[in-house]
Amino acid sequence: SRHQQIRIVLVEGRQIGSNLTSPLTFTDIVKQYDLLDCVKGKYSSFAFHNYNGSRIEFFFNGYPLALLDYRKACIKMYSRIENSVNRVVFINDYARSIMQAKDRIRIGMENTRTIEAKVLVDCSGVHGYEEELDSSSNTYYSLPYGGTYSGVNSIKQDTAYFMWPNEEFGLGGGWFYPLEDGKASFGYAAISKSPYVNPGEMEGRLDRAMHKFEPYSSLLANAKREHTEKGIIPIAYRKSLVARNILFAGDAAGMATNWTCMGIEPAIKYGKIAGDLAAQAAWQNDCDILNHYQRIWDVDNKSVYDGVQLLSDKFWNGNHYFWEWI
Repeated sequence: SRHQQIRIVLVEGRQIGSNLTSPLTFTDIVKQYDLLDCVKGKYSSFAFHNYNGSRIEFFFNGYPLALLDYRKACIKMYSRIENSVNRVVFINDYARSIMQAKDRIRIGMENTRTIEAKVLVDCSGVHGYEEELDSSSNTYYSLPYGGTYSGVNSIKQDTAYFMWPNEEFGLGGGWFYPLEDGKASFGYAAISKSPYVNPGEMEGRLDRAMHKFEPYSSLLANAKREHTEKGIIPIAYRKSLVARNILFAGDAAGMATNWTCMGIEPAIKYGKIAGDLAAQAAWQNDCDILNHYQRIWDVDNKSVYDGVQLLSDKFWNGNHYFWEWI
């Protein structure tokens, strides 16, 4: 938006910030983007809890972890941009087709409208421009499923609880995040090689965890679910983050951290870099500029993400003995 001649078009089929999630992220990124008023909970410690074994807690000075009100944060960030420039257009429609020409991208909308652009930044989550992440045969998806509950019995408010993967509840692990006013976010994640979810199976796993995993089952004994939280998180990054004049960011690029599946910080950090480079490329009419994006990511992350990717079969298929060892 700093480039005076650049026009920005945001295409979103639903509403801004409509994902059904309450993501955990780091307080420094929340402060950096002035989103402290969008925080639902903040935590000075976190605990790992193995249903079949131990529990261990880590304490910090201050509050390094925060639970974000995703919708509120997205609306605030969008409003900040919209109010600062008059060159932002929001199109509330679905992009159904993308065609690349030499120096243009043609985007077909569901309502038969067509948009042309010099550069596209794909932030469409798991439903990216290409259906499959072009990473490797052991691509996995984390399928978190849970909810925000009211009427939760008293618990330490500033500890975020992580439950180890469990064959009965979900191999993606679980979470319990205390919120204000007697509320909490609770759920478990399945791990799959497919992004498609069986809601009945997910509900059954969540119900078993709520009734069997103490102390959470007691804490939620009289609680009422206010709304469901669910999502699809690729746990393998896209090897090619640039496709001619298209850049991929966030879950469309599989940027969530391989193990804890925390995606807000990389989405914001590399989304900003993608935006900067997209504006430069459009302004200078030179899409070779976009290749810097890949180089920046590779320097920052490639060795770590590749290393975890090699162990992904072990991570996501390990039993509780494996997690206890970790």
